[in-house]
Amino acid sequence: MKKYLVALFFYVTTIICAQYDVSAGMGLHFFSSPDLRDYINSNFSASDDLASFNTSADFFAEIGYNLNDNYQISAELTYNIFSYNSNFSSGVYDLQLAQYKPSIIGYYVINGLNYKFKLGGGLGLRFAEVEEKLYGTTEGYSTTGFGLLLKAQGDTRLGGNFYAIIAGEIRYELPGEINTLTEGTFNLNSFGVGLKLGTVYYF
Repeated sequence: MKKYLVALFFYVTTIICAQYDVSAGMGLHFFSSPDLRDYINSNFSASDDLASFNTSADFFAEIGYNLNDNYQISAELTYNIFSYNSNFSSGVYDLQLAQYKPSIIGYYVINGLNYKFKLGGGLGLRFAEVEEKLYGTTEGYSTTGFGLLLKAQGDTRLGGNFYAIIAGEIRYELPGEINTLTEGTFNLNSFGVGLKLGTVYYF
C-alpha cells in the first residue's frame, strides 16, 4: 500500500509541477522619453545632447503557469538601468535611472517539437528611482506609476527541460513625475522596444 501511495504522490507532483516554468536573462531596451531628453538637453548636455532614442540594460526573471496547452499566465520582474553624464560649463552632471517593472502577462502558446512560441501582453506597476549629481551634491527621487507591454517569445530546447529564450517586446511606460535639482519637474513616460535573451526551465 505504501508503494502505491508513494507512486501516486510522485505522479501528482509531476503533473502539478509540469504546469510551471521559470526563466531569467538580460537584454537591451531602446526607448524614447521626450521629457527626460528635453530636461537634460536644456540644462546639462553642453554639446553631448541626449538622443531621441537611447539604450538601457534589462535584467529579468519570470515564472509562468500553464492554464492548458495553449494558454499561460506569468509574473515577470524586469530591472532596467540607464545612466547619463556630461561635462558642461558649470561642472560635471550625472544622472542614474533605475526602474523596477513587475508585470502580469497572458500568453497564447504554440507548442512544437523541441520549441515553443508565445505571444502575449500584460501590465503592471512601475517603480522608478532617479539620482542626480551636480556640484558635489547628490539628490535622489522616486515615483510610482504603471506600464503596458506586448511580448513575443521563442523557446528552443537545449537539452532535457532547459530551453534558450529569445524575446522581443514593445513597452509603453508611465512611471510618473519627479522633482529635480533645478527645482522643476518632468515625467519619465517612455515608449520603447526591447530584445531579451535567457534560459527557461520547464518543470
